[in-house]
Amino acid sequence: MTLQRDSETSLQSQIFDRVREMILNGSLRGGMALTPSRTLSKQLNVSRNTVTLAYDRLVAEGYVTSKGTAGLVVTSIPPDHFLAVANAAEASPVFPLDHNNPIADGTPMLCYAGIPGGETNGPAYDFWVGRSAADAFPLDTWRRLAMRRLAQSPRHLTDYCDPAGLHDLRNAIARHLARNRGMTVSADQIIVTSGSQDGISLVLNLLRPQVRRLCIETPGYNGAKMLFDRESLPLEAVAVDANGLTVADLPRGKGNLAFVTPSHQFPTGVMLSLSRRLELLKWATATESFVLEDDYDSDFRYEGAPLTPLAMLDRSRRVFYLGTFSKSIGAGVRIGFVVVPRAMVDDAREMKAAMSNGQSWLEQAILADFIDQGHFERHLRKLHKIYKARRNRLITALNDAFGPRPITGQDGGLHLVWRLPSGAPDARHIQIQARDLGVGVYAPSSGAAFDIDENAPDDRLIFGYSSLTEENIDKAVKLLRTLIGAQSGTVGEGARP
Repeated sequence: MTLQRDSETSLQSQIFDRVREMILNGSLRGGMALTPSRTLSKQLNVSRNTVTLAYDRLVAEGYVTSKGTAGLVVTSIPPDHFLAVANAAEASPVFPLDHNNPIADGTPMLCYAGIPGGETNGPAYDFWVGRSAADAFPLDTWRRLAMRRLAQSPRHLTDYCDPAGLHDLRNAIARHLARNRGMTVSADQIIVTSGSQDGISLVLNLLRPQVRRLCIETPGYNGAKMLFDRESLPLEAVAVDANGLTVADLPRGKGNLAFVTPSHQFPTGVMLSLSRRLELLKWATATESFVLEDDYDSDFRYEGAPLTPLAMLDRSRRVFYLGTFSKSIGAGVRIGFVVVPRAMVDDAREMKAAMSNGQSWLEQAILADFIDQGHFERHLRKLHKIYKARRNRLITALNDAFGPRPITGQDGGLHLVWRLPSGAPDARHIQIQARDLGVGVYAPSSGAAFDIDENAPDDRLIFGYSSLTEENIDKAVKLLRTLIGAQSGTVGEGARP
């Protein structure tokens, strides 16, 4: 194993990538032990902590497991399961591309001033999902960068941008993905969009001639379902369990497009297990299908390092990677991006040009400078500290008020899902009544989510905690305790009196 000391990729990430690659190509087989961290650190001339952190990430993602005094060993996922992903043929798209005009989207937006989650006269304590903290927006830095760009290049305000996005921004995004997500992509593979919805639309329009069926998680993201419902294609909802999407339930016919949120499933917050990630990629190759990976909030991981994207494991060029700055900076900036497989770069650029003439030059230029000058990394560190504290306060407040209850999704992102106490009213009932108390909480079948299964238990609430202060979180949970306790006759075993 050799490390590149001058690389932008950290030494910890390089060790993780090298070991993972050895597992994927079969050099390290199931049951084989990893070199002890102390020994490897001496061999590589790095600190033991660097190796330990890389090993911790391998454990978190399921590549290796601890065997007590025997140390770390490779998990016993069948080698052919790995090799099917690693050695899949890098074939070009099966069907010829056809550049149809994009469909007009007349569907109302999910969240804007005047409706739940965005109204100016909304609840005082609103746990709407996915809203970044307004009090943490880097206003002074943003203003300074804007003034500098306007002073240097005012003529760009009168020019059309490259529909694929400002080259400076695409380069900055590529470098950010390399540092923070371990992804090796070129700027040409990145198409800048107006957020996630625009990215989903781009992929749908691009793949329409090749796709015969659409697949989506349930419960899942309502924004994707809104767009999928507009298509004249069969829509198959696939259930989610504790290990994420049940890949075995995906259709076996050819020509599918599956929309997934593997790193922090929306809305349940569960993580797609390693074995299912590999199974999903194997399915895509075998059925000549595509995967649209929405990595909407992976910048925020509170327990362990960010998870490896599906796009990093993909060897068949079947995965489209969707990213956004709505969670890390703010939805008002309206900038997201899609990383497209190399074979489809030219087609994706043409399709984006057919859909629009690109995003605002000024916002793209500011964001490019914000990333390249190191402000974005500092901003993420600041938000990580704020959001983790707010998450911890919410969990503590819920436990104090109702006793320990099952929670999912708390390891990352901007929201978690909490199971109601036994005997409590259903989640939709609480959602309506809590609003009268000035508290916005949401059932999984609302709050930008949906659930195809009408018989699914309505016993969970979604809490988006990122935009509320710790003090307001405490006040909101106290009001919920009053509401739920009064209607259920109990506040849960273990609650603080």
